[in-house]
Amino acid sequence: MAGGIKAVTDEAIKKYLETYYITGYKKNEETFARYRREANIRFKDWVEFNETIMNLRNKYTPFELKQLGVADRKEPFKTKYYKMEGNVFRFAHITDSHMGSIFFNENIWNAIVHEINNSNVDCVFHTGDITEGFNSKRIDGIYEMTHIGYAEQKKYASEMLSQIDAQIYCIDGNHDRWYQKPMGANMVEDIAMITNNVKYLGSDMADFVIENNDRPIKIRLWHGEDGGSYATSYRVQKIIESFTGGDKPNVLLCGHTHKQICMFDRNIHCISGGAVCTQSNWMRSKRLANHTGFHIVEMEFNERGITKFTPTWYPFYE
Repeated sequence: MAGGIKAVTDEAIKKYLETYYITGYKKNEETFARYRREANIRFKDWVEFNETIMNLRNKYTPFELKQLGVADRKEPFKTKYYKMEGNVFRFAHITDSHMGSIFFNENIWNAIVHEINNSNVDCVFHTGDITEGFNSKRIDGIYEMTHIGYAEQKKYASEMLSQIDAQIYCIDGNHDRWYQKPMGANMVEDIAMITNNVKYLGSDMADFVIENNDRPIKIRLWHGEDGGSYATSYRVQKIIESFTGGDKPNVLLCGHTHKQICMFDRNIHCISGGAVCTQSNWMRSKRLANHTGFHIVEMEFNERGITKFTPTWYPFYE
């Protein structure tokens, strides 16, 4: 190699180039070019990484780099397409099970599983907060857990969900994401990877589109991180108002608030699904009601859209 470059150690090359990657300063253009070529041969990945970092420094301010480092990456909105024959679709809607919490009651769950498995549903929708998660800002919540830690809650939720015979399509909720924010662990996606009958549709919301010979029917799954409202219907109404004309679903299934209601607005059949779990101590302290139960829905449709929508609410009492 010209100029005796072979005699130069890896450490010397790295030290020289590190100065350039940090400051952008080249002591000698010819030396830099030779060291850069040699570094690309000896440790190409190291060079590419450092040049990527340098490009980021040139492109963003220190404040912007800090925000990139701590911000959550939001998943793109997802759509699942489901092909079927006929014009009748039957499904169960469950939400906010909070598995791993003492407020998840296995006796209630067993009754739900029994009813769903004997109802000939085409599928089940779960609209988030499958697991209890763990909120580091609410550390006393650890005393209200039956299963502590990411691995234990994932395993337990998989065992419970696998008891349902039908395919379960689900999104995650804010409790499921409590592990994702500090560690990047996607609880519901990981549950789906180890549970044959569970399909992860996305984070917080997703569309499920039924395709048949007549007209596509769009079912939107929604969780959210907003709070409750003074009236049970108010939250659902505000969600519906936020939809633009061309983006409206035919059916809206909501979780998060643990409130049950069925309503029809802007030609959208809407269900707020209550909760599988019972009322927590936190909800009781905030005077927030918990509607424990689930829905089974049968709907008929043709080329004009949904012609019949029949939800049945199955309540449970503590």
